[in-house]
Amino acid sequence: MARETTHGRHVIRSMKISGEWNARAFRGKAAVGIVHSGATEEAAILAAKGAIDANHAVQRAARGPDGFPTAVEVRAALAAISITDGQRAMLRAHLLAPENIMTATELATAGGYDSYVSANSQYGALGRKLSEELEWNPPEFKGVPTWTFALAMGADGDTRADMEAMGYEQWRWKLRLEVAEALSD
Repeated sequence: MARETTHGRHVIRSMKISGEWNARAFRGKAAVGIVHSGATEEAAILAAKGAIDANHAVQRAARGPDGFPTAVEVRAALAAISITDGQRAMLRAHLLAPENIMTATELATAGGYDSYVSANSQYGALGRKLSEELEWNPPEFKGVPTWTFALAMGADGDTRADMEAMGYEQWRWKLRLEVAEALSD
């Protein structure tokens, strides 16, 4: 039976096969990378951990100037998290909207929600799951993360402070390019 070791968001399963220790990383049910072998269980697990860490370093180095993850990272994260039907409908509508821009009210309609408040809550919940999976922290406003910024930005370069002044209902969200690319492939 395989033994399990946690490393960040991964589980490394190790097992002795034909006298040699093998270890492989998993993210949920999906295998990540190759099987690593070693003379000892510790050596095989260390090799798997090293591969995970090296992959993370490559991904972090490829991020843009604001540190937001690449489309490749976003695609993998979206596949790893649970998304409700309403959240999926909002994402799809946002992707298909002209210039990927929608108001909070339009997103609510797309997701089948009665008000922009519900849509904001659901889009924010999705943004939080995505942020946590990506290990990326969105901008904060008054000490509170604005989770939706993991999915979209102010369409006109606006900030969260502008959002309050403009009114949440008609705030225009522009889907992040990396998210749009992840959804398009």
